[in-house]
Amino acid sequence: MAHDIYWLKPGAVLYVNYRRDQDVMTISDCLDDVAEQLDTVDYPVVVLINWLDVTDVQPGALLDAGGHRAYSHPMAARLVLVGFPRQARFENEVAVVRTRGEKNTRYFDTMDAAMDYLKDMLAGA
Repeated sequence: MAHDIYWLKPGAVLYVNYRRDQDVMTISDCLDDVAEQLDTVDYPVVVLINWLDVTDVQPGALLDAGGHRAYSHPMAARLVLVGFPRQARFENEVAVVRTRGEKNTRYFDTMDAAMDYLKDMLAGA
């Protein structure tokens, strides 16, 4: 499997780690798993997406994944994305806005910066 998913903080912060080469199929498979996890919560959550372990991505794969229900899931309050290169950021933004109708993303270059951004949420009750 080209991804790992688990709760950093149950019911509040879902962690998604993409690994290795990514294409439309691997991204879609991951988004299916994300949507399944989002289906289990009663309140909107933050989804922390780590792209640092991606070795290659099929051009346009993120654009082609647009329309997936994970992008417009009502329980995905905010997406915190780490390690997305410029082209992947662009493709992801287009897919999110076209699907969701609004931007709910925040990008960071390092996991340390993202974790600092999320520290209060992770520490809270």
